[in-house]
Amino acid sequence: MRWTLVLALLGAVTVSVVQSWVSGAPGTGGWTQTQWGPVGPADRDLLVKVRQAGLWELPTGQQAEQQATNPQVKEAGHHLATEHAELDAQVRQVADQLGVQLPTKPTDQQVGWMNEISSSTGTDYDKVFVQRLRQAHGNVLPVIADVRVSSRNTLIRQFADTADTTVTRHIGYLEATGLVDYSALPEAPSPGLLSGGTSWMDMIVPALVFLAAAGAAIGLIASLRRSRKKDTPAKGGPTTGRDLANLHSGPIPMIPAPRRERQPVPEQYEQSEEPRSRSRHSYRNTNPLPRRATSAASHRSPTGG
Repeated sequence: MRWTLVLALLGAVTVSVVQSWVSGAPGTGGWTQTQWGPVGPADRDLLVKVRQAGLWELPTGQQAEQQATNPQVKEAGHHLATEHAELDAQVRQVADQLGVQLPTKPTDQQVGWMNEISSSTGTDYDKVFVQRLRQAHGNVLPVIADVRVSSRNTLIRQFADTADTTVTRHIGYLEATGLVDYSALPEAPSPGLLSGGTSWMDMIVPALVFLAAAGAAIGLIASLRRSRKKDTPAKGGPTTGRDLANLHSGPIPMIPAPRRERQPVPEQYEQSEEPRSRSRHSYRNTNPLPRRATSAASHRSPTGG
């Protein structure tokens, strides 16, 4: 039971940590007060993600403007490069005002995307450019929308409005090229436990809940059995002070006296002519003592009358 509860707890904590690591920027700190309102971890995460996107999408857009073969892809690259430069200037200004530290170089994954696009040529270059940029914009757009509806900071809400408009417009540029493969885009996240999903990711939380409930039920049954054994006295007699006290506080039972066995009647008594109905212990003496003789004088009165 203990190991079941420990494993269930560790599983729930592990899932929570992994989800937090994937969906947010770990180590962004707690809440801080500013003149525009409090700044929370989600606010800092928005600024970091927008800055991180501009570090690789801006130079990639400039490259597409030069190397793309499709005119619409070239136009999309030009818009992305120009507008990301403007958005990057705004995010750095807001971060300075709120005291948020921003990254200065792309991540390893973003560098890999840039290398993949640069190594492509001709029409393949156009397709890879459009697909990678469309996927990246689709990932950051929900983050912007979530912060916009929940942030308590005025500057963050204003910046979120600008970022949402810019990213939505970029998605329109990329989709207008007709090169987006929508089937290759990542699926939307599951809405949760009651969504009715049947994939293994949807079953993680229900499985943990089931394990925790089963462990709790087993522990309850075991504790009830132990308490029942403690309350039941041993067969050999009272074993605790409470049992002894209860025993002596009750009425004292009366122990009946042992019945006397009937003594055999001697044979000489059984031959007596005296009826046995007179008494159980009465008998007739077969050898009576001689009676003292009485004379008529003994009945005379002392006066001689």
